[in-house]
Amino acid sequence: MVVRGEDAHRLFRPYFEEALERPAAVADDALEFAVHVSLSSVDRTGYAMAATRILQTENLRPTRDSISLLQAVVSSPYAAARALYQLAGEDESRELRPDELRYALSMLEPQQLLADLPPTVGRIVQMLLTAENRLSQRALAARAGVSARTIRNYRNRLEALDLIHVDENGYRLALSFQTAAERRDPVVPTILEENQTLLDAADAFLETILPPERYGDPDDPLGGVLFWPPDPSRLLDHHRVGPWLQLAAALTVAETPGNCRVVQMGPPLKQQALCT
Repeated sequence: MVVRGEDAHRLFRPYFEEALERPAAVADDALEFAVHVSLSSVDRTGYAMAATRILQTENLRPTRDSISLLQAVVSSPYAAARALYQLAGEDESRELRPDELRYALSMLEPQQLLADLPPTVGRIVQMLLTAENRLSQRALAARAGVSARTIRNYRNRLEALDLIHVDENGYRLALSFQTAAERRDPVVPTILEENQTLLDAADAFLETILPPERYGDPDDPLGGVLFWPPDPSRLLDHHRVGPWLQLAAALTVAETPGNCRVVQMGPPLKQQALCT
């Protein structure tokens, strides 16, 4: 059975798992048997297929970096397809440029961007996508309809994952503007250029949110994932940092456990002898 629809993996799957594992009603005198059901949700492959199908009609090809950014930033393959559909076609086949990806993403609504993070993050990123140059903190806050304090609260996290660049001239997204200079010298997050791992990204991220005594503590529930044996994937389902680590996993093309899960529909069964 396939359930299709925007955000189906986010809104439907938890309830489906619960219903299968804990059915509301069981028939009286029902036979004791169990069925193992595999559940999987959208992953990188879904984004790659959607991008390839949409772009091939325009004589464009997605790149590894563009697929990573789509999975990291866009709420679903449906939203990704809607964004890429806005691009004009080419006479000769070529790869999608970062500045074209920026334009496509700028066509989406804030709620379609970074949907697992607080809504204000999507609004900040959407404003940076539509900007034609760097924005001051004040200008960015005004355009996004958020406070300057909110911008500051998320600045370090977005910088740690290299999604934004900030200097004395203001804020910008780490994705090429539609200028001749940045078409020749494309801008993408360093995390993509340097093929960083999930461990690298988690290290940079945790350093921004943890005090030194926790960041350097092997027994800390968050900082401890950086120590031997390092396992940042343990934080992917964490209530506080999980969505940020999921974002990092998409950018680093990390394999994330849990996309495919087997649930048992029916009571736990004890092994029975074949004959008595």
